Amino acid sequence: MGEDPNQQGSSRRWIIREVENSLRRLKTDWIDLYQVHRPRTDTDVEETLSALTDLVHQGKVRYIGSSTFPASQIVEAQWVARDRHLQRFVTEQPPYSILVRHTEADVLPTCARHGMGVLTYSPLAGGWLSGRWRKDTDLPTPSPARQRLVNRYDMSLPVNQRKLDAAEALGQLAEEAGLTLIEMAIAFVLNHPAVTSAIIGPRTIDQLESQLPAADVVLDDALLDRIDEIVTPGTLINPADSSFQNPALEPAARRR
Repeated sequence: MGEDPNQQGSSRRWIIREVENSLRRLKTDWIDLYQVHRPRTDTDVEETLSALTDLVHQGKVRYIGSSTFPASQIVEAQWVARDRHLQRFVTEQPPYSILVRHTEADVLPTCARHGMGVLTYSPLAGGWLSGRWRKDTDLPTPSPARQRLVNRYDMSLPVNQRKLDAAEALGQLAEEAGLTLIEMAIAFVLNHPAVTSAIIGPRTIDQLESQLPAADVVLDDALLDRIDEIVTPGTLINPADSSFQNPALEPAARRR
């Protein structure tokens, strides 16, 4: 919850303390699903799973999951849970949208192999697929909450220009299909066989009403093929849209 190393992380001490704090704030006896958000390299996953297992046995947490874990660490957590007879992660919560498709290459099939539920978030790619970001309109200024994600919205960056081109093409495709871009974008995420649900983030009733119809939209193979022509499966247009950068792939960690 800050820069202090004693106020963050996935150690036994911190997890147990924060679960107790959450139970007190929520005024409840248990948490239905408790997810570890982003893996930590400074704590062994066995320690994390052991603490979570104790909380499950105590009845304070019913199910556990992970969020924004790369495929390799999803597998490691599953193996550790199996070998040490610990509770396993039953869900994964990755970002996924038409503009952010890198999870298709490894995370989604890995979750499917391990029978994990997948609760994707940001199906509208942080607003890029809301229908507002078009070349013939004034681009909206990112909200204060998104200012810290400047590389995702800085239109001077070529990768964001490519995202704008893709959003424009996808908007035209949705219109041809008799859909709004919002409906097509959310339906696309729900169409993936590994996806259990898509987490939406409306801030107003109007936004909610514009997103709910997507639950009943089915995209046919022809439309999905045309989407693939605009954004290739398994790709990430802007690396800044990845919620977790694998430390092993950072320049300083490469053996070159």
